[in-house]
Amino acid sequence: MYSFGKKSIIVVLVLFIIIAVVGWAWRQRDSLPFITKPLQIVAAPFEYGASRIMDTLSSTFHIVDISLKNRIEWESLEKENAELKERSVDYDEILAENKRYRELLDFKAAHRQFNVRAGSVISRDYGTWSNTMVIDIGSEDGIEENMAVVTPAGVVGFISDVYPHSSRVQLLTDPRTSIGAIVQRPESRVSSVVRGNGNVPTEPQFVNIAKDADILEGDTLVTSGFGSIYPKGLYIGTIVSIHQDDNDFVKYAVIRPDVDFSKLEEVFVITHSTDNSSYEKPDVSPKLVPQTQRDKVEGVKGAATL
Repeated sequence: MYSFGKKSIIVVLVLFIIIAVVGWAWRQRDSLPFITKPLQIVAAPFEYGASRIMDTLSSTFHIVDISLKNRIEWESLEKENAELKERSVDYDEILAENKRYRELLDFKAAHRQFNVRAGSVISRDYGTWSNTMVIDIGSEDGIEENMAVVTPAGVVGFISDVYPHSSRVQLLTDPRTSIGAIVQRPESRVSSVVRGNGNVPTEPQFVNIAKDADILEGDTLVTSGFGSIYPKGLYIGTIVSIHQDDNDFVKYAVIRPDVDFSKLEEVFVITHSTDNSSYEKPDVSPKLVPQTQRDKVEGVKGAATL
């Protein structure tokens, strides 16, 4: 053990002496070129290798540092972008909601003869034989069956069923619905019934019109006031086409409502109308037309019996 310790001490001393000599020689390299040049030649590959390694490590650390910073910045920008998108969606939704509410308020202000109650659509049921929707107001809010339902764009339908806190609305497009209507054009004033079309729900029809009746494409239809559901003068739609059979004595017209039933969100229920005036038919001489079964307008719910 003693001899091993002695050898170790001797080796360490020799190494220190060599390092000291090399260090001194390096410091005196300008005055002792015969010593320093061989040392430089021997050390050059090691210096080059060490330099390359250090450069590589430095570049690697720099790239990693930049990558980490870019990652952090990217995540921050992504989060900020998501927040901006969310704010944009919220802003657009608020803007659309404000627009709808403004239109509802304008309608209410322009029709002070009506007492109305606003309701929101909570479900829809569109099918071949029925077109209805449910709103979030019911008997607890003063809603009753057979009350008219409207929007600023026109007639929607009427209340068919009432529950404590909700109501079902039978839409204008429902094939079971019929509404007494009249052509608004002063020269015409043709009156009949608008019915839902089960075959094409988006195209209600103005039906049971005399073959020679004065109706034109582009004519506006409004509620006639006949019957007990719809007050007079509510907008229904515009005539877009007229059809008739040469072998029949009546014709019908396809109308286009302005109400987009697929996008309804809020509606008005007319709970009471203070307009007690009734519409008088224009004084025109009757035309003798052979009576057919289709000339008789059925008195179904929501229809006027002419």
